[in-house]
Amino acid sequence: MEDFTPEQIVSIANGYRLMARALNEFQVSHWSDFTYEQQLDLNAYQTSLLNRAQDLQTLAVRPAFANVADMATTILQATDMAKAGLQHIQNVTVAINVGAITVALAAYVARANLRGIQTALRELGELLILDQEDE
Repeated sequence: MEDFTPEQIVSIANGYRLMARALNEFQVSHWSDFTYEQQLDLNAYQTSLLNRAQDLQTLAVRPAFANVADMATTILQATDMAKAGLQHIQNVTVAINVGAITVALAAYVARANLRGIQTALRELGELLILDQEDE
């Protein structure tokens, strides 16, 4: 098992931060479409992603994987895919679910929970495909 390299940690943490920003941008651009509770959910997702980024960079968590380079690439691709999805998603519920799944992915990464990571990746992919079919 290997730890992420410092460069991988920075890349993943930045991916989480950019995802939090993308959620915020979606929230602002669709403000009137959200209920108060949904606003709170999105705020919590943004905070969680920022906290996970901080945890990685301060080494508060040190996830280790058998093939760390592939895992880092997979995590970065997933966060990029989620960010890109938020740019075209119009359905508030789908956007909230993309945020929730991304937060779950970050939590599973922090715990090095491979099964959880695989589930989150599958669900994120299915959700983004579903959104494309709705267009």
